[in-house]
Formats: sequence, structure tokens, C-alpha cells
Amino acid sequence: MGLISINIDEIYEEKIIALENEGSGVCKVKGITVFIPKTLIGEEVRFRITEIKKNFARGKLIKILKPSKERTESLCPYYEECGGCDLRHQSDNKNLEFKCQKVQNAVTRIGKINSKVSEIIPSFKNENYRNKASFKVEEDRIGFYGSGTYQLVDISYCRLLEDEINDALSIIRNYIKEHKNNIKAITIKHGNAMNDLLIDIYSINDKQDEKIVEYLKTKVPNLKTIVLNGRTVYGNGYISQISNGLMFNCSFDSFFQVNPVTTEKLYKTAIKEAKLSKDDVVLDLYSGTGTISCIVSKYVKKVIGIEIVKDAVLDANCNKMINNISNVNFICGDATLEINKIKEKIDIIFVDPPRKGVDRKAIAVMKKIAPKKIIYISCNPVTMARDLGYLKDLYDIKKIIPVDMFPKTNHVECISVLEFKRKEN
Repeated sequence: MGLISINIDEIYEEKIIALENEGSGVCKVKGITVFIPKTLIGEEVRFRITEIKKNFARGKLIKILKPSKERTESLCPYYEECGGCDLRHQSDNKNLEFKCQKVQNAVTRIGKINSKVSEIIPSFKNENYRNKASFKVEEDRIGFYGSGTYQLVDISYCRLLEDEINDALSIIRNYIKEHKNNIKAITIKHGNAMNDLLIDIYSINDKQDEKIVEYLKTKVPNLKTIVLNGRTVYGNGYISQISNGLMFNCSFDSFFQVNPVTTEKLYKTAIKEAKLSKDDVVLDLYSGTGTISCIVSKYVKKVIGIEIVKDAVLDANCNKMINNISNVNFICGDATLEINKIKEKIDIIFVDPPRKGVDRKAIAVMKKIAPKKIIYISCNPVTMARDLGYLKDLYDIKKIIPVDMFPKTNHVECISVLEFKRKEN
């Protein structure tokens, strides 16, 4: 209604009054809510309107007229355009405070849950912590898309990435500058067990780009595996990760947490809060490559992992054998179907779903099983809060613990501890 009173490219000066869920500053222009990235509460800013929607608008920062005391130097030359980070302008303490409030807002407003979020667990490192990066390639340029766009930001070094990945990026950059290519994307993973690298390449003409394989083999130190268009063309197809004292094979398409040291904190905290016993039978939903199942196994009688992705289950069984674990059974299939085949009484469920959260049918099955405790690990507070809202009729939400797995970004991991409600006499 009121949006007709402002126009694209108009310039305004306003005060930031809040931060929205993704970390952008919020202000009002003629009664209209405007989101402005890379601004902080209390700042007076000049900005240009870049997008107008039905109920809000977006703006691009032109100048900070009055900075916040919490503003800090980003230290990244690409920060203003790159979409990889979004909170580098904010002090680390405020970053943690923002993430706690983000989780609290989701729990209260979406889940309708009256639980106070616990103090956030900080990351062991705030820079050079990521063990994986996916780059876009356009001819002789490589980098990330700009924030909210498909415009490639050409980068030579990313402060979020482990040095081994940045070194490999530099070598790949030299290759694409020297050779015509049809490469569109490259993913690099670093394994902390053997300090080795996996490079996954997507090309629209793999015959032309096969020559990059020999180039990388001779140039990249500790290169373990190269994958070209889904085919392992060098090495055995995986690298190795160590977490919580166990070894895990990580293939090109398998999921593994990107912040290895803080991941150990995450799993240690989840296990501590679960208060596991040697008599417990644990169900691990969305078990992936078996990380949680294997780590939990030494504390309980048995673990049953369910995962729908066949390759992930193959990796999980391999990881079980690597670590000489005998009390874990992995099942490949849809959780809503496979759960009904389980004969054991389930005491505790660990669930670590993708960003979209837990399927409603799976929620119904979890409630049917009614374990004494559910440990819900999530990388998306919004879908987590929604799912907790579905479970709160049967479960008390005992704790919600944020974990800063992704410093300098608006993303946050969470551990929720749910206990089955005792029936009143």
C-alpha cells in the first residue's frame, strides 16, 4: 500500500532500529520497513533503495554517517560485495549476542515455546576455520557470488577458509588463467586426519578439461582425490576426518561439519546433555555418513542409523569398520517407512536434519515411538523452532544451546534437549 511512496534508486538517510533474522539493519522510510545489509543498531546511514516488495524494501549502504561502537573493521577486501560473510562489520561479542537473540526469537515467535535460550558456545577459531568451500568459475575468474546476486566476485583468498584450501585456490586460479576451460564450479575439501585435499570439479566439457587433472596432481601438495563430473579420476574418492577421537572417510558428496574443532564441542555437548547409559538403544535419524552414530556408540547398548542416501550409508558402514564399531546398524531408506520395522524399544533419538527440518511424517513417527529423550541438532533455528512446536505437546524443551559453528556469518547451529513429559497421577 505505502510502497508507492518510495522508488528504486532513491537515496535516504535514516537510523537503524533493529537487526532482522539474517543480520541486516532495519529502518523505516515513510512508514515502510527497509532492510540494509552491513549496518548495526543505532547507526545513522545513507543508503539507496535497490528493491521494493509488497510489504518491505531493501537498500544498499552508501555511507555510515554515525557508526556504532560495535562496528569493527572487516579485514576482507571483498566484504562489501561478496556473499560469503555478512557479519564481519560486527564485533565478535555482538555477533554471539545476535545469534543468541536470533535463536530466542525463532523459539518464541515460531515455536511458541517459553524457554530461555542458553549461553552460546563460541567457536574455537573465528578465522580460517572452514574445511570446505564451493567456488563458482567463469573463464579465468573464480570466487563466490555477490550477496543476493549471481554476479561473480573474483577472489584470491578467503579469510574463512583453512590455509590449505586457499593455497589450492591459488593454484587453480593459475590454471584457469593459463588455459581455456569450461569449468563452472570447483569444491575443495580439507581432511584434518592426513592433512589431505579433495578437489571436485564440474565442467560442461569434461574431455576438454581433463588436462586440469594432471596439472593439479603435479602442483597441489597433499592432494588425495580429484573428482571430475561425479567420477573419481584420481585417488580413492575420499579424504579422512578425525572427530571426537574417531576417523571418518569423507567422499566428495558426503556431508561433514565444516568447523572441525567446534564440531567436537557440538557433539560433546550433545552427548553430555543426552545423559546416555549402557542400556540405551539410540535411533539416529538422518544419520548421513554415520558421524553421530559412531561417536555415540561407545556410550550405549546399540545405535540404529537411518539415512535415505545410499552412498552416505555405504560411507557410514565403512566408517563403522574403520573404527571397529560393532553395535551400530545402518539402514538405507525413508525414515517414516523404516522406523516401523524396528523391533527394539528406542530410548533416545538423535536427529540432525537438513536446513528444511524434519518431515512432518517423521515427526509423527518420533511421537509414536515416544523415546524418553530427543536430542535435536539443527543448522536452521527457524525450522528447528517449528519442529519443536510440533513436539512440545509430548516433550518438555529442557535446553536450547546455540553453537557458533559459522563465525562472521549469520548462521548458527543449535542443540535442543527434549524430555518426555511425565504423566501426572
